[in-house]
Amino acid sequence: MGRCIDSDRGQREEITGSSALIGALPWDMMMTTVEPMTARGAHYTALLGAIDHQGAAKLHANEREQLLEAADALLFGEPENRRLLRSAEDVIEALEASGRWSAESCDQLREHLYGCDGAAGVG
Repeated sequence: MGRCIDSDRGQREEITGSSALIGALPWDMMMTTVEPMTARGAHYTALLGAIDHQGAAKLHANEREQLLEAADALLFGEPENRRLLRSAEDVIEALEASGRWSAESCDQLREHLYGCDGAAGVG
């Protein structure tokens, strides 16, 4: 079922489906929502790239899972995101302390992980 809105031309127009949802938001509100999410998504993609670049030889499956679980929780604002972030930080610290990952690679991993967080105002 569509809904009617007043157009810029003073006429009423019916919109349906996802257009109805988009039409319900002012353009500036949509942009302030979309831009940070795009930046956060880019950080998430970069995090995946960094993990894949290092490969299984330098990252165990359970470590990868912890990092991705934290990134997912941050990206989607899940309630347990702070606990998962602390767990991921511990993984990154261990990677650096053991010498399996360089300090630079760990810094990039942290940057991308924190970049997934909507509460941090990243955008």
